[in-house]
Amino acid sequence: MLHQCAMRQVVFMSDGVDAPGPRYRCVQFFPHFERAGLRCEIYHAYGKLYNRLLRRPLVGAAYKTITRAKRAVATAVVRPDIMFLQRTAFPQTAIAERIAHRRGIPMIFDVDDAIYLGPTGAPSRAREKAFRDALRVADHYIAGNQHLAEVGGVPDKTTVIPTVIDTDRYVPPARRAEGGPVIGWMGTMTNLSRLERVVPALERVLRELPDARVRIVSNADFAPLRGVDRVEQIRWSAATEIELLQSFDIGLMPLEDSAVTRGKCAFKMIQYMAVGAPVVVSAVGANVEVIGDHALGYALDGFDWTDALLALARDPDLRARMGAVGRERAVASYSVRGVLPE
Repeated sequence: MLHQCAMRQVVFMSDGVDAPGPRYRCVQFFPHFERAGLRCEIYHAYGKLYNRLLRRPLVGAAYKTITRAKRAVATAVVRPDIMFLQRTAFPQTAIAERIAHRRGIPMIFDVDDAIYLGPTGAPSRAREKAFRDALRVADHYIAGNQHLAEVGGVPDKTTVIPTVIDTDRYVPPARRAEGGPVIGWMGTMTNLSRLERVVPALERVLRELPDARVRIVSNADFAPLRGVDRVEQIRWSAATEIELLQSFDIGLMPLEDSAVTRGKCAFKMIQYMAVGAPVVVSAVGANVEVIGDHALGYALDGFDWTDALLALARDPDLRARMGAVGRERAVASYSVRGVLPE
């Protein structure tokens, strides 16, 4: 959309500084936009301090409310040629979007998650109304997957753009590390509990393969996976993200089938694929579309993942073949280059 607009300044309003949405749906495109003559400026909803408040939810919520309000004041005096909203400015109201609309600022509304639901996935009248109000005043809606496009219900002004990755930076390792297979997961604290669903499969793999390990990378500490030995806990950082992804021999993405997970954009899976790791994922939502009929891993119903994990963990040649297919799929369909105009 942006390359079609003869605009000079684009203001992006996004989630937190380290959140995946802003990093992969906004910031990674800035060099390309600027080469096309657009000046990009981003206003984050909250900063890095939030990561230190994850175990203090009330304090964290207050901090986010205050920083969102400060952002609203700061952007109220800005008059860009176009405003790019990566999710709503406030979760439970579209007041900022309505004000921008009244000021005559063209808006693109980008959604990569089920933001119309409450934090636990329960229906939320306030969040649903904020989502609908933002859709109504936006000039265009970008949905991260087909489900989000259908939920939006505005096909005449909708484009589906998956969350993509810079496959020039996210590449397979020059060589795999020596030793047993590393079964990896990378994600935010809010998704850590989903790993509990595959604990029985992980227990079995580690019991049968004494040199196998589980490596979990997140933005917060977590309680040990009960019954699972040899789990490495590593704190996420942007500086080490690629290196850690490259250390995975198998990538995990377990999800329950729900209204929340159908709004997710399979990005963990795409990250693993980009670095050449075969995947074992739940056959839910966008995961099914990404894997398609490509032999890049296993998309499974339910959570009995033992056979799939053992097959990959025992066979480095199978991992290499599936990883190569996944890498090819990521480059062809889920890369930055693929969504940029010629």
